[in-house]
Amino acid sequence: MMKKIIITGVSTGIGFSTAKILCNSGYLVYGSVRKEADAQNTKEQFGENFTPLIFDVTDANAIHKSAELVKNELKPGEILSGLVNNAGVAMGGPVSLIDTDVFRQQFEVNFFGLIEVTKTFLPMLGAIKNSTFQGKIINISSVAGRNANPFVAPYSASKFAVEGFSDALRRELLLYGVDVILIEPGPIKTAIWDKVPEPEDNEFTGTDYEPALIKFYKFFIEMGKKGLDADVIGNRVKAILQNPSPKTRYVITPNRFTHFTLPNLLPDRMFDKLIGKNLGLLKK
Repeated sequence: MMKKIIITGVSTGIGFSTAKILCNSGYLVYGSVRKEADAQNTKEQFGENFTPLIFDVTDANAIHKSAELVKNELKPGEILSGLVNNAGVAMGGPVSLIDTDVFRQQFEVNFFGLIEVTKTFLPMLGAIKNSTFQGKIINISSVAGRNANPFVAPYSASKFAVEGFSDALRRELLLYGVDVILIEPGPIKTAIWDKVPEPEDNEFTGTDYEPALIKFYKFFIEMGKKGLDADVIGNRVKAILQNPSPKTRYVITPNRFTHFTLPNLLPDRMFDKLIGKNLGLLKK
């Protein structure tokens, strides 16, 4: 029997690559998109092993309708082998200059949407009494969920929340044997970088933060566009699904020492000063 997987946000980037890799590897993939055009495109790209689900992760009713569709296609005793919570957006700006609703919008997609999807599909993953088989939940977090940079507080806070939620859920699901694994990517070549404002033309031009933001955007956007190929994450998802004893976390980033290890080694105040000096944020 072919293994069945749910992946959210498959129209581009990590979700697209993961769906492609798993479909080509013989999995039956249900992938969420928000638009009918994306549903048709992904179906054409991935072929008969793929079924598009049209829902926004912020729309609980649409999630539940899609879940019923999947449930009706499961045979008696069959479970989903995995749920990959990938759908997400990135929002940012100086905290003092952005509306609090930016944080709310960020959390609606990256955190509350992930929770709603997870809770909806949990029974189909074997989180029920006397289930013989169990699937895995793989949450796509970020190195930004372990180390926070200035100007991306909404995004980083949402990923920190995903980290805490995943740890708590993994321990609760010991009761059923359903595992929860985090993937923490660093810079990945995805469409997310094309949605960032131009360094010299954004809503914060003329503010106290303009010089630092210009440096920030140029550095981080260029780093993102030179990031790892999204297939690296897709292949890791496949490996986790096939591993009976995966780790709880996988950090996947180029220049791991600079992007992940060093910030965790240095005292907070020292790293603050390094960032402040590089971006021109130190008070004169």
